[in-house]
Amino acid sequence: MNKLFKVSILLIMTTLFSSCATMSVYVNQDTSFSKKNPVTIYNTSDLSGALGELQFALQSNGYRIMSLDAAKKALNLDTSTSGSSTHSEITSTTTVNSVYVIKMDYVYYQDINGYCFKSFSATITDLETGEIIMTSKLNNNGLTFPTVSYTINQLVQEMNKVIK
Repeated sequence: MNKLFKVSILLIMTTLFSSCATMSVYVNQDTSFSKKNPVTIYNTSDLSGALGELQFALQSNGYRIMSLDAAKKALNLDTSTSGSSTHSEITSTTTVNSVYVIKMDYVYYQDINGYCFKSFSATITDLETGEIIMTSKLNNNGLTFPTVSYTINQLVQEMNKVIK
């Protein structure tokens, strides 16, 4: 077999197997979670690109994104006075009842498809109460691993099912 044929077969198999990965989700039924409340992302840096993918997916699905520092200020959880005047202006005019924090935990690697997750989970917590609103975990078939983009989009699709 020639090399191009082998690569083509590998790409087809990877696409088929990665589409078999699903996201398991638990949602706390005693809470009300709304897209009107801002979301902040706990992860501040990553080499896999998950942070940028998540920010884009959330915003393109109608979620309000807020920095963690601004969220703490808006909820009066951060009493430090240091900060820029722009930051103070933004948070002093922002009134929120609650802010949700998304924290991702994952193991990734790079292959011919880009960055892929070997494992992935996410937790959404109400920053004001500390209550866990939603947890999710990637279930894959173990043969291949889904791309970062695919996994993040699965997470946001699951969020869209329970968040109005």
